[in-house]
Amino acid sequence: MLNRTSYLFIISFFFLMTGCTLEQRLALSFVDTEKTGRFFLLQPSFIFKYNLKEFEVPGIDTLDGFRKDSLLMESSIFLKAVSDSVLIKEFTAGIKKSLEGYGAVVMPESSVDTLMENGGTPYIINIAQFSMEEYIHPYSTEEVVYDELIVIDGIDLNALNYNVWIELGRMNTEKNNKVLFASDFLLDHIDGTLKQNLITGKMSFDYTIDTITMPRVYEFARQFGKITASLLFDYLMNNYIGEKLPEDYPYERYYYHYDPVRRLIYAIGDEERIIELDSY
Repeated sequence: MLNRTSYLFIISFFFLMTGCTLEQRLALSFVDTEKTGRFFLLQPSFIFKYNLKEFEVPGIDTLDGFRKDSLLMESSIFLKAVSDSVLIKEFTAGIKKSLEGYGAVVMPESSVDTLMENGGTPYIINIAQFSMEEYIHPYSTEEVVYDELIVIDGIDLNALNYNVWIELGRMNTEKNNKVLFASDFLLDHIDGTLKQNLITGKMSFDYTIDTITMPRVYEFARQFGKITASLLFDYLMNNYIGEKLPEDYPYERYYYHYDPVRRLIYAIGDEERIIELDSY
């Protein structure tokens, strides 16, 4: 015979699993519904660029805003060489490729007439602002050698932040538009090995740095586009789950990610979500 405690545990576990399954079923329902979903993609005309390495420019604090920005741009390594049109093209190509991987249809700005004629409720993805930041990233890592913790630091890497603000809406509906934010970064690649001097026993870190190249800058823009599209799809899917769950849903909500390649749905943490900034 089961005692009362064991019985309640089994019942609670059953309801927990039922609740989780319900959310995942709703997620799959959204995925199936949006296989033929339409997305109208609006791209920005230019990129905001910021060189954050002010410490590299003597007397920068004495200059006015325009001269300061101009000098910082000129002293940048990567930003001054970035073609806005090429990078935006790579980024939007990444978004398009990723959304099409879910089975969606992505329409460029040039198809606005077709969009108006066909009507319906397509999503509007307006890339309202795109910015890049160039800065120095201090490299640090730890390794355990013979039960001793070795800290490796004091190495500076070049870094680029890619930031995007998106206005997300849906045509012919009463839903509010959302302002969303996503960000990712590209670093110099460092490859190193800890070595020990056989005579002195002193540890040293031998390393090489593969510096960021312009082809990598553009390749990462495309990758960032794919990541952004994945974050957007997850955001829409989780909103759909929330709208379809009963008002008296008794379980803690999870935030889910959909993997279109393996067709898997699983919970993810806050750091893996797109950030919602505003609604209007």
